[in-house]
Amino acid sequence: MGLVRRVVEELLSRYGVERWWAGVEPLELLVGIVLSQKTNWKNVRRALNNIRERFGSVEAMADADLREIEEAIRPAGLYRNKAPTLKNIAKTLTREKIKEILSKPYGEAKRELTSIKGIGPKTADVFLMFTRDEQVLPVDTHISRVMRRLGVAGKRDDYETIRAKLEAEVPPEKRRDAHIALIRFGREVCRARNPLCEECPFNDVCQYYHAKR
Repeated sequence: MGLVRRVVEELLSRYGVERWWAGVEPLELLVGIVLSQKTNWKNVRRALNNIRERFGSVEAMADADLREIEEAIRPAGLYRNKAPTLKNIAKTLTREKIKEILSKPYGEAKRELTSIKGIGPKTADVFLMFTRDEQVLPVDTHISRVMRRLGVAGKRDDYETIRAKLEAEVPPEKRRDAHIALIRFGREVCRARNPLCEECPFNDVCQYYHAKR
């Protein structure tokens, strides 16, 4: 069993996966994914509730003042950076446009999403993974850190390179749950600061751990 497969299997056995996205309509889900950057889903839910209460819908943010949007999404953090992206999404996309994008092949759908300012490859992949179970394994900052520390990814490996390495070892049907479990592991154990290396089940093979001993 390869290292990536071992890590994924162990984490899937440890962590349950909350299907928080079930029942969330696609356009609101896209907003939630943008809001989730550098925060947790508890804060995202608070921000989404504020959007519903203040504007009624994502589309209504197209005509809203940026300060209003900032105030609504403040619980999710980085609100000054995220507000312009959300306003642009509201201006650019409608529920019908989202349906049209979701009907297209993966490459085309991803290109169309990433053509929107503020939506990068990771956000597009996460969105497609959750909305239509696209069999990709998006790489966020937590997953990237875990893979670099383990030695799976090199310092110069970019998003697509790391994603390809993971997808080469993780079966398609496990990629979504693996994505969620790896993020949780990166937040709770393999943290950016003060990682809990002594508690890590992979410290026997972790390059980072052995280098600092």
